[in-house]
Amino acid sequence: MKRFKEILFVIGLSFLFFATVQLTLSISKKPSAKQRIPIMQEANFELSAQPLNLIKEIISTELFEVKNQAFLNELHKITSSKRSTTKLDGIEVDLQQAMTFLMIKSNTFNGPLVHFQSNTESPNQKIKKHYVQLGKDVFYSPSTSLTSKQGSWILNQVKWKTSTIFTNELLVHQQLNGQLSQAKIHWNDDELSYTTKQMGTNQKVILSPRYFHYSNQFPKKVLSGIPEVFSLRCMLVSLEYISMNYDGGKLTEDQQFPFAPSFEVLLEYKNPTDMESALLAAKTVYDTLEWKEQGVKMGDQEFFFKRTSPKTLYICSNKAQFCPNGNPNLTRCNTGFLCKGDLGRLTSIKNTGWAGLVLDMIPAFRASKELFDGTKEVSSSKNGMVITFKPGKDVLHELLKTLVVYRQE
Repeated sequence: MKRFKEILFVIGLSFLFFATVQLTLSISKKPSAKQRIPIMQEANFELSAQPLNLIKEIISTELFEVKNQAFLNELHKITSSKRSTTKLDGIEVDLQQAMTFLMIKSNTFNGPLVHFQSNTESPNQKIKKHYVQLGKDVFYSPSTSLTSKQGSWILNQVKWKTSTIFTNELLVHQQLNGQLSQAKIHWNDDELSYTTKQMGTNQKVILSPRYFHYSNQFPKKVLSGIPEVFSLRCMLVSLEYISMNYDGGKLTEDQQFPFAPSFEVLLEYKNPTDMESALLAAKTVYDTLEWKEQGVKMGDQEFFFKRTSPKTLYICSNKAQFCPNGNPNLTRCNTGFLCKGDLGRLTSIKNTGWAGLVLDMIPAFRASKELFDGTKEVSSSKNGMVITFKPGKDVLHELLKTLVVYRQE
């Protein structure tokens, strides 16, 4: 009987709390879907959201669907921190207006910025240690302090755009090959989608998809972010297109090559000369290895490679697995972009042992592995990608959990 009363009490308390939250949310003004957001030419990446709608979704998901008390405690620790409040002099955020995260890379300022609108207005330009404000617009620098020159530069560089942002949706702006691209991230309980403008026809020869597959034009900004000391960087210079199947990897006892990936890749260069130069550069970097006409042994693995056309090079980590007859299995892609298969393969590492425990101590790796292992598949179309999660996995919770773990870096 006592146990029954306890159950009734918990149910009643939960109902009362739910009713209180619902009442609070119902009387608050619903944000407009039309939002004014900043656009900066020097921003490599921008992510905009309606903060009030996002907060409502997080509350609903964490309290009434996932109900993970340990994770709620972790969220409470983050939100109860007063460091940001101190840096912002107690400025109150207007949750009705869009909030935007920007990654800036320029000679004047390099790093993240957060834009939001304040409930109070500053008629004159106000530059403080970690933020700059003009009117109700506030640009907050969470990681580095701002100089007077940087604050003025930010306000002078920004342009404004009115965009539509719905519930369960994030708006993405990024610079791709010198042009501003816009896309949207949308989610429901078990599906996350990334949609952009419809891609045109761009027929390319690619590897037949299996495991985790990715085919796309090679992004030039990736090369600029790879250090010069990276030994295989020479293979990426003048690379135009890449098609890859990846099946995870394993740790080895070889000190020179401790990680053995399982993959096949098709590399397309600008012209035949660039391809031959890349292959020659790789042979020069690894001149102590035994090179054959179509193979090279690196540690415990013997890689197979073959010129499939005057400017395309095929490489695989295991000929018997990927290319038993010596010819890669190829097909055609009508859009030039294809991503499909099992995301869990990206963080699948066998024979880890104690090394696996060390890897799990790295927040970025642990967060990525937990997120990818919770997905069922990824697929692409002319308008973007869709990631389907496994039963029992809530999309918003999994994304939020990943961000919390990344915060530990």
